[in-house]
Amino acid sequence: MDKRNLQRLLKFFLILGDIFFIIISVLITYYLRFYLNFIPVRYGIPELKYYLYLIPFLIIFYLITFNYAGLYREIEKKSNLDIFFKVLISTTFAIILVLSFSFFIREITYSRILMLSLWILSFIIISFWRIIYKNFYHFLYKKEFIITRVILIGMSELSKMFIERVQREPASGYKIAGILDKNNAKDFYGVKYLGNINNLSNIIKEYNIDEVFIGLPDFDREKLTELILENDNVQFKIASDILGIIVRDIDYDEIFGIPVFCVKELPLDKLRNRIIKRTIDIIISLIGLILLLPLFIIIGIIIKLTSEGPVFYKQERLSRGGKIFNMYKFRTMKKEAEKHTGPVWAKKDDDRVTAIGKFLRKTSIDELPQLINILKGDMSVVGPRPERPYFVKKFKETIPKYIERHKVKAGLTGWAQVNGLRGNTSLEERVKYDLYYIQNWSVWFDIKIIIQTILEIFHHKHAY
Repeated sequence: MDKRNLQRLLKFFLILGDIFFIIISVLITYYLRFYLNFIPVRYGIPELKYYLYLIPFLIIFYLITFNYAGLYREIEKKSNLDIFFKVLISTTFAIILVLSFSFFIREITYSRILMLSLWILSFIIISFWRIIYKNFYHFLYKKEFIITRVILIGMSELSKMFIERVQREPASGYKIAGILDKNNAKDFYGVKYLGNINNLSNIIKEYNIDEVFIGLPDFDREKLTELILENDNVQFKIASDILGIIVRDIDYDEIFGIPVFCVKELPLDKLRNRIIKRTIDIIISLIGLILLLPLFIIIGIIIKLTSEGPVFYKQERLSRGGKIFNMYKFRTMKKEAEKHTGPVWAKKDDDRVTAIGKFLRKTSIDELPQLINILKGDMSVVGPRPERPYFVKKFKETIPKYIERHKVKAGLTGWAQVNGLRGNTSLEERVKYDLYYIQNWSVWFDIKIIIQTILEIFHHKHAY
């Protein structure tokens, strides 16, 4: 079977599975509610047919919310946490819609307990079904039933970016067969050199290629047209180097029939999104400071008893728009630790760190006073980690797009940190994750990062 047809079949199978398990959830919930009698039934058992009448509407609402949450797009790339979270949100909205719809049905009053049970049960069943589906998809991928074989044209920065993305996401469905170039007869970042661009048609047949990724921005148009016409069974994807100079996503549009690329507005450029994010920041920081006050007092006492100096340590950092602010932390180093060295990064087995400081850094508890910064508006709960002005000035000269991190407020935690990029790790990689967060911000993305941060408190390998 053709790979694209197999992928369409798998998506149909996924939707069919969702429908099947929605029906199963309704039947199991009906039985649990009215026949196991965990909670006494006060007004008699309604006929099953009334709940069967509701199933088509349940299916419609569930599928609509699943689609809106992106649960039918690249499901194989999503983490298990992503799947659980998106299914939870989707089933919640679907049940709310069903309850609202059932209000207008006068013939029967649907059990609210049953609807609550249906919400919980359908969330559990559909989440596990989708994890099973994802694993099955990965199995097919490993067996190369659904793999997309691609060759690259041009040993360029764009081709390098493509290679890095494929290597970072092994379940992306891509397998790079090799790379072609005009003159350079050598391998490129671990990708095999297959020959000159002029031999493309023969190489496509020899390696059974599905897609051609053109990473040369100055590729000859006439030659490109000729190659596309010769290989009409292969999909050509042409990269643009405009992506290399801006942080924003690109939209395709037309003006009077002329194809053009449009630069998208960043999510947090919109005032309503900034208001939503700020509101969440205030709520979380207030609740956090109230609940953690006893812990703050205990840590403060321990710091004062074990080393000389203040409990809190403040340091200049940069946030949105290059704004400088004083960031608060529990002091974890000896007094005047940088008096003789100047600004330097902490390293493993740093002799400047106090005994209690090692524990505070390892668990990230030393960062908790930044809840005060969040409440003040200097920072957000989620965002790129703030850096000191000295290092920002240094990094922006050597790391591409580093300054783009300051398009949003700095955060207590971030997408780079929950992916293990903190402390003495690659700054270039951290910037890529930060820019991805800026481009793809949403409330749900923030919540996901917060949950992952809590789950990984004791698993930081690079916290010194």
